Amino acid sequence: MTAMRICGVIAEYDPLHNGHAWHLSEARRRTGADLIVCVMSGSFTQRGMPALLSPHTRAEMALRAGADLVLQLPISFSVCEAERFAMGGLAILRQLGAEYLCFGAEPEGIPVLEKAATLLEEPNAEYQARLHALLNDGMAFPAAQGQALAESLGAAPVLLAQPNTALAICYLRAIHRMRAQITPVPVPRSGSYHAEDLQADCLPSATAVRAACLGREWDKVQTSMPEEAFALLQTAFQSGQYHLPDALTPLLRWKLRQGTDFSRLPGLSEGIENRLQLAANGQTREEMVLAVKTKRYSYARINRLLAHVLLDTDARRLEPLPRHALVLGFRKGASGLLRNSADESFSFISQMPADPPTYEMQLDARADDLWNLGANQPFGAIYRQKPVIL
Repeated sequence: MTAMRICGVIAEYDPLHNGHAWHLSEARRRTGADLIVCVMSGSFTQRGMPALLSPHTRAEMALRAGADLVLQLPISFSVCEAERFAMGGLAILRQLGAEYLCFGAEPEGIPVLEKAATLLEEPNAEYQARLHALLNDGMAFPAAQGQALAESLGAAPVLLAQPNTALAICYLRAIHRMRAQITPVPVPRSGSYHAEDLQADCLPSATAVRAACLGREWDKVQTSMPEEAFALLQTAFQSGQYHLPDALTPLLRWKLRQGTDFSRLPGLSEGIENRLQLAANGQTREEMVLAVKTKRYSYARINRLLAHVLLDTDARRLEPLPRHALVLGFRKGASGLLRNSADESFSFISQMPADPPTYEMQLDARADDLWNLGANQPFGAIYRQKPVIL
């Protein structure tokens, strides 16, 4: 296959909306890429929640919105802090020889992204001292890091605290750490990353689109999504193939009450494991998180830990970088990419083996079964489902 220019995008598409479609278009326009490759979260997302729609449905949305190949990020990299999320996605793109990584960023934050990434990779004494002081005051690590970083760079703390900015910095750090020959291409975001309402004057947030879906506000949803993506969403809802936020809450509460040993869960520190069983007192996922939350422990961190309780994740068995990626879908012109892995120990798989040979694959299969349980769908879909091909 003739060498082609590849641009990578790391995403969740939960669900895909007009902002995502615009970003895919901008990625191609700004880089001149021949192929756009998306590395996408699977059954569970980075915020620790089951995705609204199945991975293959979301992959088809991405393909119809302009992507050429969609790969699933293994769950041990999708349900984790931003650094590992970014490292996992970038590692997969590097296997394909991607030349660019295109990501959203707050417009005012773009000038400080590279400086922030460099400082975090090579922290000076001033930054370290301020970070430790804020942590000692009981501030949660993400907030403390953002505050110390902002003070060191002379930037507004609120700017570096925004999710898009924090994740963009992690992408740059991942490129530095891997010494990857990948050019970062930040695209200014329009609208609020976590806006709770659909706003007519700007691109929507996935948070607002999910809320409108759950409220069955279909007119609002339709205007926020590309036509083909909305049609796929409607089909999924009409056939019952969607996952409500609290569908797995009874199972989670039961698991918490079994006196599970939390010491092997990923992301434990600062005694958070001693509070996890408090979550069993909540009747909804929101109440469960709030029962554990303190100033020191962020909402997202607790939510991810609860997801790992469901998954029975053993941090000791996790790989530092992905060793596989499940192919969710592709356009026929991109099929040759799947033979281009630079590392023989890495595999692209079009279907999960009946007896997954690695712990990472076993986790992916477990996550898929949990998603199907919550969506009242048959188990074992990941072993039967083939890639979407357009």
